[in-house]
Amino acid sequence: MLVNLDGFKDVNTRFGANVTDLLLFEVGARLREKLKAVDLVTRSGDHQFAVFVRGVDEMASANQIAQELIERLQSPVTVTGTRFRLDASIGISLGPKQSGEWKLLLQDTDRAAHEAKTKGRGRISVSFAAPRLDD
Repeated sequence: MLVNLDGFKDVNTRFGANVTDLLLFEVGARLREKLKAVDLVTRSGDHQFAVFVRGVDEMASANQIAQELIERLQSPVTVTGTRFRLDASIGISLGPKQSGEWKLLLQDTDRAAHEAKTKGRGRISVSFAAPRLDD
């Protein structure tokens, strides 16, 4: 999954790097608290996090997790006396378990994340990673 924070560039412009850093720390913590210890959350861009969830091979389960992440991020957070309500768009891609093509899976996830973001705030989009054939 790729989690894009919607409208976060405006927060950075208005409140500066110190507040933005504190908010990003909180986002990472909120994402981690909704996942299992074996799952991984990492910042992958200015306002984007990559979330690797192990053991999920059904789209319904992935959608449920993504919805829970969005709901958790929407809970208000107060940083340096200012209350923020964040929103996120999430791209999801599921690949075959035996596939070692993690770069291609990440590309599919990025494509899904872009599609979710263009649909509007708080959206989830899915890309099914099809097996690639060698030329």
